[in-house]
Amino acid sequence: MNLADLFTPSTLTKAINALPKPPTVLGDKKIFKVIPVKTLTVTIESINGKLVLVSNTDRRGDPDVKGSSKRKRRTFEIPHLPKSATILPDELNVQAFGEDASQGTEQAKVINDKLQSLKNDIETTKEFHRVGAISGIILDADGTTVIYNLFDEFGVTQKNINIQFSVDATDIRKQVLDGKRHAQKKLGGALVREWVAYCSSTYFDALTSHPNVKQAYANWQAAEDRLGGDNRSGFTHAGVTWIEYEVEVMATNGQVTKFIPDGKARLVPITDDLFATYLAPANYNEAVNTLGLDIYAKAEERKMGKGWDLEAQSNPLSVCTAPDALVTFTAT
Repeated sequence: MNLADLFTPSTLTKAINALPKPPTVLGDKKIFKVIPVKTLTVTIESINGKLVLVSNTDRRGDPDVKGSSKRKRRTFEIPHLPKSATILPDELNVQAFGEDASQGTEQAKVINDKLQSLKNDIETTKEFHRVGAISGIILDADGTTVIYNLFDEFGVTQKNINIQFSVDATDIRKQVLDGKRHAQKKLGGALVREWVAYCSSTYFDALTSHPNVKQAYANWQAAEDRLGGDNRSGFTHAGVTWIEYEVEVMATNGQVTKFIPDGKARLVPITDDLFATYLAPANYNEAVNTLGLDIYAKAEERKMGKGWDLEAQSNPLSVCTAPDALVTFTAT
């Protein structure tokens, strides 16, 4: 394989999709149904506050008028997440020991290392958007600009439950059950397979040190310690698995942004079709009229042949299809 063959869109896209993904809590949990689409937008319909997908129909046909439910439609533009890098000729002046450099083995490794770095940044951003989806507010890379406020988009109310950990008599179990009951009501009877709450470290510590929880947690922690486990990876209380999700990233404004803010926990009911990620095609000629892929890569030779400009991109929209079922716990 010659050097030019390593930079074709098909070769690069195949390579970057084959590279390992960095570990992500929500991505690895696979609670988001991945749906490739051919369009740059997705239309979602709300029926009495619950969101459902809308099928593509002939423009000359009649819309579905079944039932008397109040319906709202909202079209979402799918976010575009590109990241670029440069490969200079000097970086490709390598040769594997005992091999012919024309085979491109070492050059391919240099390219893959660049692709891996781009992929890591994009996958972290996609996870940040998933965190936004379970929170109801999807933020841009600066950590403050709102891409979509799902509560506002569909006119539903955000549910917040404050738990007073500073008061010894607080009935934590009752308040957690209230959150679960609220979510189940808004889900309209959908079967919840599992309840998970993703917490900041401060919330996790406040929960596990409260007198009404402390003994149960201590017993669980002792059992985990005997098994060599990490006690932050999942503690069950009131039928909810509480997981510390303490991840910080550098936002584009230079400020450190936490995936889960201090003093908060996001209650997530695991059920079918509650969360979805739509993948749009890349804005490349090669991707016209094709279903979106998880990630793309492409390269272009620089002026005067001085290396290559390399780009990776993904076009995901991660949403919660019933945002009024989302519950945020706060701590005081």
